[in-house]
Amino acid sequence: MNSIKRATMVALAALIIICFQGVITRVGVAQDAVAQFDITPHHIGISVADLDESIAWYHKMLGFDVVRRMTQDDNPKMIFALLRRGDCYIELFQVADGKPLPEYRRDPTADLYVHGVKHFAYQVKDARAAAAALQAKGAEIAMGPVENQNVVFVFIRDNSGNTFELIQFKDQETPAPAGS
Repeated sequence: MNSIKRATMVALAALIIICFQGVITRVGVAQDAVAQFDITPHHIGISVADLDESIAWYHKMLGFDVVRRMTQDDNPKMIFALLRRGDCYIELFQVADGKPLPEYRRDPTADLYVHGVKHFAYQVKDARAAAAALQAKGAEIAMGPVENQNVVFVFIRDNSGNTFELIQFKDQETPAPAGS
């Protein structure tokens, strides 16, 4: 092999090595950016006006039972209850001198314009039937039912004004959460 071909091959090999090294480095950086531990959902925390009334509401409406009650005498003074239904947990807490949910946050669509957690959702087989059953028990429908080609959803308001969503996926597979 003549020296020009050899030099070209060496340069080409060096270029390939340099390029792959850059790709490998970028892949390594991307992997480092991913959390290196497992997580699973555990609970949602909800501030309520009256802990005992809310415990009764979540039991009557959704079948949650109290797992434990706690008190925090620090600042702020709070009483808590951890509720459970199956693998789903809710932490209800009542804060001394708590303020009611502002009126503008009671509309699920309008509340999207305020930063922060907007709602939590429960997947159900039939959103319309679940909403009707809750309404028959006295729950307030905040919005819906709304239906599109993929889902049916309805927002329910609890006894403190907090909203949660009941969602039915028409294909019965749960996609990754994205703008439900």
